[in-house]
Amino acid sequence: MRRTGIAETCIGILILALLAGITGWVYFAQSLFDPGFYSVSLREEGNGSYRKNSLPSPGSGPASALIPENLIPMGPEETFDSETLSDKIDGKAELYLSSGFVKLRARRFVSKADPKSWLELFIYEMADPTKAFSVYSSQKRKDSKPVDLGVSAYATEDALFFTNGPNYFEIISASKDLGETMTLLAKNLVESEPKYTEQQTEASLFPLESLDASSVSLHMSDVFGFSELDRVYTASYGVGVARVTAFLSKRESAQEAAGLAAAYGRFLIENGGQEAGEIPGAPDSRIYKVFDTYEVVLHRGKFLAGTHE
Repeated sequence: MRRTGIAETCIGILILALLAGITGWVYFAQSLFDPGFYSVSLREEGNGSYRKNSLPSPGSGPASALIPENLIPMGPEETFDSETLSDKIDGKAELYLSSGFVKLRARRFVSKADPKSWLELFIYEMADPTKAFSVYSSQKRKDSKPVDLGVSAYATEDALFFTNGPNYFEIISASKDLGETMTLLAKNLVESEPKYTEQQTEASLFPLESLDASSVSLHMSDVFGFSELDRVYTASYGVGVARVTAFLSKRESAQEAAGLAAAYGRFLIENGGQEAGEIPGAPDSRIYKVFDTYEVVLHRGKFLAGTHE
């Protein structure tokens, strides 16, 4: 069904306002973008020296002090590498293996009060923070709600998911009664780990007005169905019918960003799109009308950006 004229007008206004914000941020980012994605805080030792916080050594499992008092281990920790990951999560292993998977540690805990009430903790070690955020965001459930842990986190009725630095965590419960316990376990894990502080990544460049912060995601390949488009951050803006997705990607060079913008434009045209002008004051932008939707693509320096309906 074709949108009404009012809806199209709202979308158009939102796109122009959003792209104006993105364009301004991209200009600003050219001189200030920090290639370091995360910094790690140091913890003071008793002798006055400092060391990086770290997880327990491989095979030791989460320290007992991190486990809520109402839980006891059901068995030893399990560890899986790239060769054995499918033994644990058959059907989903490829998602992790293609995203820089290093190791999985898993352990089950049961409630002291009810042996039928248990949960399992999964700690996925990925190659870097970007890879960890990618697997976290690509699996976000539609019925999820954000959780305030000081890191990217969300929960469903029977599970909690979060990422911190190069680690992605899942806490899966067999009972809906363990919600508070899962949250406490997650907080303990976050507080015990290195404190990774985000620098200026693409995710930090999205304009805040009308942003759905919980929608920020990182897509590693085949973004919007285009095989050449990878490593793209997306975020949703607006409410109701006036809702669009903004995207940002920092490429290796300005030439790559310009070439990818042109290639994506050709892809849109090959799939029924038509050029429909440019953003006023941004000659390096293109607007495409694809059936009853609009796509905006621009490049500026090493950045590729735009909106997608």
